[in-house]
Amino acid sequence: MKKFLMLLVAMLAVMPMVAQNDDGERIGVKKEKGNALFLGPKIGVTMTTMTQPDEGTLYDGAGIGVAGGLAAKVRFGRATAGSPAGTGYIGLAVEAKYRLNSVKTHGTDEDGKADAKLNLGYLDVPVSVQIYPVPKVVNSLYVELGCSFATLLSRSPKTLTVANPSEDYSSVTYNIDSDASKLKGGAINPFVGLGYTIPGTGLDVNVRYIMGANKLAENFNSKLTTFELSLAWNFQVCEF
Repeated sequence: MKKFLMLLVAMLAVMPMVAQNDDGERIGVKKEKGNALFLGPKIGVTMTTMTQPDEGTLYDGAGIGVAGGLAAKVRFGRATAGSPAGTGYIGLAVEAKYRLNSVKTHGTDEDGKADAKLNLGYLDVPVSVQIYPVPKVVNSLYVELGCSFATLLSRSPKTLTVANPSEDYSSVTYNIDSDASKLKGGAINPFVGLGYTIPGTGLDVNVRYIMGANKLAENFNSKLTTFELSLAWNFQVCEF
């Protein structure tokens, strides 16, 4: 009888450790991880257009550039109770990369080259919310909304001169990279995108439309708009 009472007391002492608390969680039972962090390299190509400046016609056509760097994202929750961690409806993504925007112009550069290209290189940090609308059906398809925070790293040519750009001007010279340049050093541009991660590979295909929200300078009232097609290779770093 004494042994039975001791066993009963021991059972009563252990039961609260595995019983559910008021919040419905089990005390002493490790909570199952539901979120996942992914990290990997990302490369891509850009196609950039530019609005015309106030003085007349400078922009000639879209140019092709490159982009590349590191991408990270956190995906929250599970599509279903039995799905792996990081398969839910919402994710957050951030990148750090170099992005080259290039456009064709009617301008002549400082070396006398006609129809010179305008090339602007940026350190780009896009931050976005990724929404997976049908994770139970197509778990890897997402749309994204975000902002690109860009810092100007390089620019060429030094000047662009356009002869007879309009009836109001005989010629206009834009200072791109010179002592007289007032080209803005940074830009914040919103973007929308669509992406798909190939199941079982970590390869992520993404296309973005980056809206031109900032003029290049106070005296250079042109805005860049960019389409970006990229490929990332995402490795799962951890679950939490």
